[in-house]
Amino acid sequence: MRATDEVYCGLPWKAGGRSRAGLDCAGLAWLWLREQAGLPSLPIPQSDAQACGKVGVDPFDPARLVRGDIVFLSASEGRRRHVMVYLGWNQYLNILGGCESRIENGLTLMRRLKFEPYGQLPPKDAERVCAALADPVLGDPVDVVLIVLALLAMGLSYALQPSLAGFKNRNGRYSQDQLVTQKNPEIPLPDLLGSVVVAGNSVYQQLPDRGATATASAQKLNQVIVLCSSPAELIDYKLGLQIKGMSWEDKFWKDGSSFDGIYINPDQTKDDAVSGNILDDTAVPSISLYDGAHAISVPVDIRAQYDRTFPVYGFSGCSYLVFRMMDSTKFSAFNVTCRTKGRRCRTFDTSGFVRATATAESLAGADGAKVRFKLAHDDIEAVSSLTVGVTAYSQISSAAQTGNVYQLNKTKGFVEFITAPANASTITITYTYFVRAWTRNPGSHAVYLLTEPSRGKGFDESRLDWASAVDLRDYCDASITFNSTNGFTTGPRYVCNYALDDRKPIQDHLRAILDSCNALCFFSGGKFVFKARTGTESSVFSFSPSNILLDQNEQGQESSFEATLVDRTSKLNRVKLLYHSDQALQAETEVIVDDEDNQRARAPRVGNNGIVDDNLKFPSVTTQDQAERLGYMLVQEQVSSNWQYKWTTNIRGLALQPGDIVDVTHPSLFPVGARVLRIETLEYDESDHLQITASEYVPSAYI
Repeated sequence: MRATDEVYCGLPWKAGGRSRAGLDCAGLAWLWLREQAGLPSLPIPQSDAQACGKVGVDPFDPARLVRGDIVFLSASEGRRRHVMVYLGWNQYLNILGGCESRIENGLTLMRRLKFEPYGQLPPKDAERVCAALADPVLGDPVDVVLIVLALLAMGLSYALQPSLAGFKNRNGRYSQDQLVTQKNPEIPLPDLLGSVVVAGNSVYQQLPDRGATATASAQKLNQVIVLCSSPAELIDYKLGLQIKGMSWEDKFWKDGSSFDGIYINPDQTKDDAVSGNILDDTAVPSISLYDGAHAISVPVDIRAQYDRTFPVYGFSGCSYLVFRMMDSTKFSAFNVTCRTKGRRCRTFDTSGFVRATATAESLAGADGAKVRFKLAHDDIEAVSSLTVGVTAYSQISSAAQTGNVYQLNKTKGFVEFITAPANASTITITYTYFVRAWTRNPGSHAVYLLTEPSRGKGFDESRLDWASAVDLRDYCDASITFNSTNGFTTGPRYVCNYALDDRKPIQDHLRAILDSCNALCFFSGGKFVFKARTGTESSVFSFSPSNILLDQNEQGQESSFEATLVDRTSKLNRVKLLYHSDQALQAETEVIVDDEDNQRARAPRVGNNGIVDDNLKFPSVTTQDQAERLGYMLVQEQVSSNWQYKWTTNIRGLALQPGDIVDVTHPSLFPVGARVLRIETLEYDESDHLQITASEYVPSAYI
C-alpha cells in the first residue's frame, strides 16, 4: 500500500456525499480519481436518474486490473450496486454504509456481504467513469447490522479441545469399542455415517423347541440383528462380516455338497429363506439384509416364523440382518461384527440442496385392495401432480380428507390412498425430491448433522453458508499423497467414518466430525459457516497503527496491540492420537507423532528428553495415515506458533471470521516487522469495537 493511499482511510460515510467531510462509495472513487489520477476538470458526479443503465462498463477481469481502475459490484439480490477503487497489489479502496473508508485485501470480505464484481473502467476513460459514477443506485447504504458477526454460537472446533477426551462407548451396545452383539430392546440404534464396523443389537431371537428331535430342520433358529437406524448402502460381506469371530464362508456353518458356509441373501420364498432348501442342499443357513428402504410388506420368513406380537413394523427405516442358522448347537455365544456403509446424505452445491424431478412416474401393482405404493425415491420435497386413470388426486389436508385424496410420507417415499385404486389402474405421479448419495466426506456429514430434522439439529437450508460448505467438502475430497510410516498413500485428504450415539448431544458429534478434517464451524451473518485450517489462504485485511485503536488510560493513549509470548511449557511436541482403525474392526488404535528437533532443543529445560505430550481422541478417524497427518499438523502448529496477539480495531463493519488470515504491521510486533497471523477469536467490547485475538500463521504445517 502506498503512503498516499492512507489519507483516504478513515473518511466518514454520508449518503450522496462528495467531499472529505462525508461521502459514499461513488464519492470516494471520484475523490481518489480527482486527486490521484488527475481528473480535476470534470464536474463532481451527482446522482443522475437519466444516466442509470445507460453507461456500459467493461467486463470484470482481475488479470487486467491496473491501479486506478474503478470496479463495479452488484448485490446477489440484484437491487444494490457498489463501487471500489483498485489500488494494485490486490488491494481495494472501499467504504460501506455507516462505516469509515478503508483498504481491503482482495474481494473476500465483500463476497461475504453478497457483493460480486461485474465490471471495471480505467481512469483514462474519464467521461464514461464519471457518467457511471453518477448512477443513482450507487452508494446505497449497507446495513452494518447485517455484517456484524454473531460469533461462536456453536463454538470453534479445535483438535486440541480437552472435551474430546472421554468420548467412548463404554457399554458396547453400539460397539465401536467392544464389538459385542447386545440383546437390548432399546431403539434407536446408531446412525452410521461413512463405513463403520458395528456389532448390532439382537432385538429378537426365536427360542428353540426343547422337545424337538436332533435333526437340523427341527432345531432351526432365527435371529434379528439390527445394525443401524438408517438405510444401509452396502454390507461388506467378503471382508467385513464375521459370526462368532469366523467367516460366513467357514464350513463350520454348513459343509454341503454344493455350498459351504452361510448363504447370503437367498430368494425370499418359503423354500429358500425359511426351509433352507438351497441349490442341492437342505437346511442351508442363510442371511438376508433388509436395508431400511422402507419396504411396504413384512418379509415372508419373518411373518411366518415370529410371534405376531413382536413389533416387526418398528424396524421400518432400520437396517437389519435376519439369520436362519438351522442348527441350534451353533447358536451359543452368538456375536456378529459387520462393516456397514451407512447413511446417505443430501447432496448440495453453492445454492443449497440439490433437487431432482421424477416426471410421470408410474406406480404399478393396483389390484383393488392395495392402498400403499412406494415411490422410486425417498426424501420427497413436494408432489406436483398425481392421477389415477384420468382422475386428479390431491394431498390430504384439514380441508380435504375424503374423496380423491392421498397421504404422502415424504421421508420414506410412498403414497397411501384412503380407498384402494381399482384393479389395473394407471397411477402416475410427478414430484421433486432431494438427491442423496453415500459419502465419507466430513463436510457432507457436518451439513447432515445441522439440517436433518430427526437425527440432527433440523436447521433450514437457508441457515447455512453453502459456499463455505462446498469449499470444505471439496477440500476434503481433494486427492493427496502422504508419506506415512506405512509408506506412500494416495486418496482423499480427509474421510469420516462415524457412528452417532443418541446419548450424546449433536454438538459433540459435530465436533468429532470437524476434528477429522481440522475444521471449524461458527455462526456468522446469520448463517453457519464452515472453514478448514489450511496452508493456502491469503490475507483478507491489513492492520497497521492507523486502524488499531488506542486505549485511554491514566498515562494517556497507548495502542491496544499486545504481543504475548505463549507459555511454552505446555506446547506439545509429541501427540498420541487414538483413532478407530478400520483395519482392526474399529478398535481404538494409537499413533504417535513427534517433532524430534524440538524435543532435542527443549531437553535441557523440561527434562523427559524434552518431550511434552498429550493424548487426543479422534473417534471419526479410521485410517492411520489420516491420524498421522492430523498429528503432524497439530504438532507443527504447536511448536511453530510461539506468540499470541491481541488488538482492537477502530474499523466498523469488517466481515472478518475466525480462521481468517490477516497481516499486521506494528512497532510492538516481535519479531519486529510485518507478520501474517490467523484470527482465532473475535468479540465486541462494551464500546462496540472489534477485539481480535490471533496466532502465528504456519502454512507449512498443513498438508
